[in-house]
Amino acid sequence: MTSLSSQERTVIQTLLELNYSVRAIALFIKRSPSTVSIEIHQVTPYKAEIAHALALKKRHLRGRHDTLT
Repeated sequence: MTSLSSQERTVIQTLLELNYSVRAIALFIKRSPSTVSIEIHQVTPYKAEIAHALALKKRHLRGRHDTLT
């Protein structure tokens, strides 16, 4: 699963608030429905900022660090 960007998480939050289905959200952001479903179930209720912070924390714990270019 490729990690989602902060913007994609914000779109997910917005579309969830508008009662879009997981499949409709996945089509909108061009991601797999399973990716969106997993993302939504990581944080309940879903908040983009919290989900992004959690993802960055998990990335850091796995040893994947941001690189400077």
